[in-house]
Amino acid sequence: MAITRRIRFLWLLLLIVSSASLCADGPMIVIIISSEAQAYKQVAKNFETELQKKHPEVQFVEIFSSNVGEELALLKDRQPRLVFALGSDAVRKGRKQLTDQPMLATMILGDNSLQGSPNATAITLDMPITKQLRVYKKILPAAKRIGVLYNPKNNQKWINKAKKIATKFGLEIVAVKVESPREISSALKSLNHRVDSILAIPDKMVYSSNTAKAVLLFSFRHRIPFVGLSSAWVKAGALYALDWDYSDLGRQSANTALKILDGIKPEKIKLAVPAKSVYQLNLKTAKRMKLKINQKIISAAEKVYE
Repeated sequence: MAITRRIRFLWLLLLIVSSASLCADGPMIVIIISSEAQAYKQVAKNFETELQKKHPEVQFVEIFSSNVGEELALLKDRQPRLVFALGSDAVRKGRKQLTDQPMLATMILGDNSLQGSPNATAITLDMPITKQLRVYKKILPAAKRIGVLYNPKNNQKWINKAKKIATKFGLEIVAVKVESPREISSALKSLNHRVDSILAIPDKMVYSSNTAKAVLLFSFRHRIPFVGLSSAWVKAGALYALDWDYSDLGRQSANTALKILDGIKPEKIKLAVPAKSVYQLNLKTAKRMKLKINQKIISAAEKVYE
């Protein structure tokens, strides 16, 4: 680990020196990344590719949020034109280290991490409820009652809004409060014979590596389809998951960055969500649940587990 970090440290120094000598006037964009997960890599890669189509002189410096302090120290007096922060940790540390630079953030939920940053904007990963329910109706057209486990401290507003929107689709949200991970089992049992499916919403207390087994086992045993949060959940046994197209998010982020480089202040750019969504399907789970999935739905899936 120490050797890898030293190599990356030296590589960054070499990049800065060579970039400064070859293209001293080119604007620099610092990309701070919170995770090495594939989705983050896709966003960063497409961001750089798309931006360089319009501004080939732009210099990119990629930094993992865990090393922000020591790597930014190498930049010394060079001030980036933009900070592109991927993930909450990247946003937090970027704001602390580069307080005066414009920031574009993504791979975050909500805009809480941007509070107090007048020179920032974001493309958040919040999935619109209408989009979620529209896809739900296509994949599970016969299902009417949707069970949702939620922590009221984090998601009461989401539940209130979802209940109103669901009626427009002829659906009903059966919401069960969970205020401690110890309540997961009893909350799941309370949904038995009351719902046609269970829909996961972003809630770290309710859905985590510690609760995944209990949720999926309940789904299998009672043949109640579980709609997951990501491809990882689908691979583990969720029927499907609606997610964002992260390659397209990189392109969208680049278009927003272009506006900032052209002089528009970040705070003048409205918060947005990704433009393109995708979904993954688990046909093994569908077979176990005795569900027939329309072939058009299967063909349109980004990934199918069989």
